[in-house]
Amino acid sequence: MGIIGHHSILSTGTIYDAFEGTQCSGRLPALCLELLDRQKEAWCAAGAGYESLNYMRERELKCRGFSVRVQHNPGRIKSTLADVGEKSVAERACFLCPANLPKEQKGILYRKDYLILCNPMPVFSSHFTISHLDHRPQELAGAVAPLLTLMSDFGPGSSILYNGPRCGASAPDHLHFQAVPSGRMPIEKEIHAEKRALKRLAGGVSVHRARGVGREVIILDGPGPAAVGDALHALVKGLQRVLLTDQEPMMNLICVREEHTYTVLVFPRAKHRPDAFYLKGNGCLAISPAAVEMGGILVTPLEKDFERLDSAWVEQIFTEVSLKAEIVEQAIDAMR
Repeated sequence: MGIIGHHSILSTGTIYDAFEGTQCSGRLPALCLELLDRQKEAWCAAGAGYESLNYMRERELKCRGFSVRVQHNPGRIKSTLADVGEKSVAERACFLCPANLPKEQKGILYRKDYLILCNPMPVFSSHFTISHLDHRPQELAGAVAPLLTLMSDFGPGSSILYNGPRCGASAPDHLHFQAVPSGRMPIEKEIHAEKRALKRLAGGVSVHRARGVGREVIILDGPGPAAVGDALHALVKGLQRVLLTDQEPMMNLICVREEHTYTVLVFPRAKHRPDAFYLKGNGCLAISPAAVEMGGILVTPLEKDFERLDSAWVEQIFTEVSLKAEIVEQAIDAMR
């Protein structure tokens, strides 16, 4: 599918409102919640998706040094089982391109380049997808600045998510982020329990590795978006050097802004899905880890998986899909 020009969206009737960054602080989250209320009423898919959260089941699992919440959310089945292979992606119409959106779906035009949409398959009480107006690949190169601007505009009440094209993005062919309520994923609290700076970079940015949380998490903390953005670029380069690749390293990001601190949690990945995902019959475990799952909310669309998942299985999944500790250490050392 070719590039979609910005002019096309202006004639589709999908614009609910626009945010250009000149509005007062806090306006964007309020505008998004307003959009969500309208979409629940006017768009059946959104209304049904958020209604289903009333029947969602959750339970907590205590693992060695950390905890997770297992969520039975049947509405996520399509996302969890999505075939993101190159052939399947190439053959289907891109569901994030403005021309392919349902006629009932509306969005907020964000800084002239992105469209904020209500996710009709939510994990949280408010769950937004921020997609580029142009059909361009999901890749962090060139998108770090918009990511950090989103952190600023959404403010402390939201976490901004990025899933790499090979480890969780349901549309690997179309650049997008997500915005969800902050503080809802267990990792957002657990990372504060024990942090040790491994590296201090220019601009006051500290690089940490979380300890005892069952998977590799690199924490970038800094006082401003520019310096944190530089650190993120440096980490990506460090991972590429160690992994001997020019491709974007497999990773998921959870980005949180406190009043005067920008924090990016980077989950370096070794693989997309655990081996159990590919088993046949009852042995199959329909869990496809992306940023939400790496953050500690394991979404299980199938009830059998919700019932049988235990701490040993969670620990195995995290170990299997995470990059090895020694590689992470080498990547941090290679940052420059």
